[in-house]
Order: sequence, then structure tokens, then C-alpha cells
Amino acid sequence: MNFEPAVSDGAAKQRMAAPEFVGAGLKDGTKTEDTASSPAQYLIPSVRDIIFLFLFWALLAGALANRPLADPDIGWHIRNGELMLATHTLTRTDPFSSTMRGQPWFAWEWLYDLLLGVLHHSCGLNGVVWLCAVIVATTFTFLLSQLLKRGTGLLLAIVLMLLAETAATIHLFARPHIVSWLFTLAWFVALERWQSGDTPRWLRWFFPASMVLWVNLHGAWLFGLALLVIYAFAGLVESWRAADPFAAVELGRRARVLLWAGLGSLLATLANPFGWRLHAHIYHYLGDRYLMNRIAEFRSPNFHGGAERSFAIILLAAFVALAGHRRRIRLSHLLVTLVCVYAGLLSSRNLPVSSMVLVLVIGPILWENFFSIANAAGAWRPMRGAARRIVAFSNRMGAQELSLRGHIWPVLGVVAGFIVCLHGGWLGSRHLINAHFDSTKVPASAVDFLESEPSRGPMFSTDSWGGYLIYRLYPSRLVVLDDRHDLYGEERVREILILMQGEPGWQDTLEKWGIQTVLLAPGSTAANLLRELPQEWRVAYEDKVAVVFEKR
Repeated sequence: MNFEPAVSDGAAKQRMAAPEFVGAGLKDGTKTEDTASSPAQYLIPSVRDIIFLFLFWALLAGALANRPLADPDIGWHIRNGELMLATHTLTRTDPFSSTMRGQPWFAWEWLYDLLLGVLHHSCGLNGVVWLCAVIVATTFTFLLSQLLKRGTGLLLAIVLMLLAETAATIHLFARPHIVSWLFTLAWFVALERWQSGDTPRWLRWFFPASMVLWVNLHGAWLFGLALLVIYAFAGLVESWRAADPFAAVELGRRARVLLWAGLGSLLATLANPFGWRLHAHIYHYLGDRYLMNRIAEFRSPNFHGGAERSFAIILLAAFVALAGHRRRIRLSHLLVTLVCVYAGLLSSRNLPVSSMVLVLVIGPILWENFFSIANAAGAWRPMRGAARRIVAFSNRMGAQELSLRGHIWPVLGVVAGFIVCLHGGWLGSRHLINAHFDSTKVPASAVDFLESEPSRGPMFSTDSWGGYLIYRLYPSRLVVLDDRHDLYGEERVREILILMQGEPGWQDTLEKWGIQTVLLAPGSTAANLLRELPQEWRVAYEDKVAVVFEKR
């Protein structure tokens, strides 16, 4: 596999977007001019508008409405945001658990939590899901738009967008990580623009300025820095290999400016409430192999699920695209592809970002390969004819799509959704939006029982239910554990596993933490062990989802 050689100035545009196949008319006379009238550009909904509205309302009140709150961990994010609103200060020590209460806590997603607190105060859980729907719909509409602008035919662009969207369902929750999906796409697009030679002065400030927001919203800003380093390194290599000395000077200058932008972005990561200590904390957390090997979302994906299979299809498409690419691929694209493949195979939580970036890289290449079939003189005639018709249709529709720029309908849809949320989800006499935790997946009825009971000291449950318990019971009851594994650390997680798995010493853990109430799934190992100690523990409540034990 060869790298694309350095080219000079305006010729540094990506070859995949060459006018010979992007939006070009075919030899059969098909035209792709912009036929939309001026008013129609702003009033006729585009395919992107329709996809945005469909995805937005599907998440808010449709078929995907159960996804945003499928992870109960969002509960402590909401309560932390409300706590900051009430105290007018950043939460720096743990307020939610009995085991870590008062200990230093790095709430590095505080800005997202604060926004959740505002929305939850105004609209309840409907507001939380509304924000998730806006971010996710914007992300995938932006992905489709960039696929089209980078030279991918409309039909193929929609297929690739749907594959990436399906891969993202593995982590499609209302948690702060969805913000990083949008930031990653924005950084990739900005870096592609930089690489093409289109470098307005404001672009160099985009990276550090956006990093100030990103570092306070979610910890995946590390991936953004990795992308920036890749493009800077690739630019330097291209400048060294350029045959034209003038092109080499220009490429080297752009790479050095990008390195300075990277240094500015790195310094911008210090613009967080914890300073350099946040970096040390994240390093120790991600470097803890014991935790990384036991936290489900950090483990490698299991390719028996739908999301994982979609990622596997994207990987196969990437292999086909790069192996059959007749032209030389840029070093930056090769490195980005390798990083995304590695990240996706390493951890299931990386599947959404890896999928989105991969389809942006391979989309134009796949379309170029498909276009070549339409014009290949030696191709099988029926295949060639079908390819020509598909290319003609996609080019015509793609040109029409990019001419529609109003996007007023998504804006109206988002505003209408928010107004409905402000009214408790009611649209007239119909309860249109009713965001809630799934009572078949969380111990809703058991918590109803606990709310009616006086507090009996520390309450133990699984980390997966901890966020929901904080949401429902804080501050009257404190949990022993929730999903903030970086707060609890390896030692306490080890003790939890001893208790959950009934290993020797599990009763010592109950005594050590002074646990008075236990909330578990009825068939769990720990629940079965407690049933064998009726003289010490009594069953206070039980249903199909959860059982509550209280110490006698």
C-alpha cells in the first residue's frame, strides 16, 4: 500500500472528491445542476432534514425512546447537576455514597451534569432525553452531510450512516459521552479541511477553543488530541517526501502550525476545575488493568450483537475499500483507519466513534470504486448498466440534496419537542413524551417500597443500579457503590466482587461497610446466600426484578 505524495497548494484537495466522479454528469446525458429555486432551498425539507426529524422523534417519543435511559447511571449525573445548581459550587467531594462520602471526587463531566440539572428541573426526565435526542440526531445528520460533501453518493452515504448509527446503539445513552461523538466528527472535518490546504486563520483557534468545552464535558478529548497528532505527523512526512520544494515548504508550514494548534489544545485541557490533577487521575484510571478488564463497556466487543455486527461490516468495507483502491491513500487516512480499528476492537464503548470516523474515510473511496464499474468498458453489461443508473440517480439526488440549505424543519421540530417537554410531555390530551426508566430493568417497585420505609443506614446494590438508586433515594439513603469506578478504585471493586460472587470473606465485607439494606436481583449469588441466613437477614420486599433484604 502506497501513501499519496505531497501536492502543492490548491491541488492538495482530497482525490476522492475529484470532479470526475463527484456530482459529475454521466456520459448518457444525466445532469446534476442545482434545480432548486431560491425559496425552495429554505422550505423544502432535505433528506438530511427528514433523517434528523425521524431520529430525533424516534429517540424522544418513538421506537428508540427506551434507549437514552437504558443505562441507569445517568441518575447520578442528574443529581450532581441539581446539587451544583442548589449549592452554586462545583462538587469536589463525593456526596452520594456511604463508603466514599467526603472523599475527593473528580466530576470531570460537570458541565454536562449542570446542563442536565437545568433541563431536569424544567422538564424532568423528558428534558434529559430531549437533550440526548438533539445531540444524537445532530451527530448522525452531520455525518451524512459530511459523507455527501466528501464525495460519497447519496445512496451509499445513507447506508454507511445507518451502519454507523446501528453500531452506535451499543452505547446510545443519555450520558455525556454522546457529546464526544459530535466533537470527534467536528475535529475530523476540521483536520481534513486543514490537510486540504483550506486553512483560514480562525481554524487554528478552533481546536484549543473547542477543547476548553470538550475537557469539561467528557473525557474522550484524548481521542481528539490523538487525531490532531496523526494529522500533524502525516503533514510533516508528506513535506519530507514532496518532490516540489515549494510544496514541501508549504506542507511543512501547515504541519508546524497544526503542531502549535495541538500544543494550544493540550494547554486548553488544563482549563478545567482540577487542573493537571485531572490528567493524572485519568491516566491512573485508564491504566488500571484490573478495572479495565472488569468494566463491561471497556472490554472488547462480542460480535454476536447487532451493533457489533454493524461494526464488523464497516471493517469489511474498509478492507475492501483500501485493498481495491487504485490510487494512493493519504498517510493520515491510513493512520486514522488503524487507530479506529484498534480502538473499536479494544473496547466496545469505542464502537460509535470508530464507526463514524471509518465511514468518513472509506465512503468516498467506495463510491469511487463503484463509479469505476459504471464506466468500465470490460464490465459485465447488466452490472455496468445497473451501476450507471445508481450513480446517475445518486449524483442527481446528491446535487439536489446539497442545494437545500434552509433546515428550518429540524429547528421547528426541536423547538416543538422542547415545548411539549415543558408541558410534562402532553400535547393536548395526548401524553406524547413520557421518558422513564424501564421498570423491567431497574428496581422501580422495590425503590417505591424503600421510599416508604425509614432509612436503615448504608444500602448495598450492584454498581449497575447505583445511579438509579442515587436518582431516586438521594439524599435520604446513601449507596455503598455505583458505577463511578474511578472514585472507588480497585480495592473496593475487589471487595464488591467477593461479596457478589460469594467468595470467602463475603460476610466480612457486609460488616466492614455497616450494610443494613441489600437490594439485588432475586436469583443472584449474593441474594441466595442471604436467604440462607434468615436469623440475620429478612426479606422485606421481593418481585421479579429485585429483592430487598434488611438486617435484623
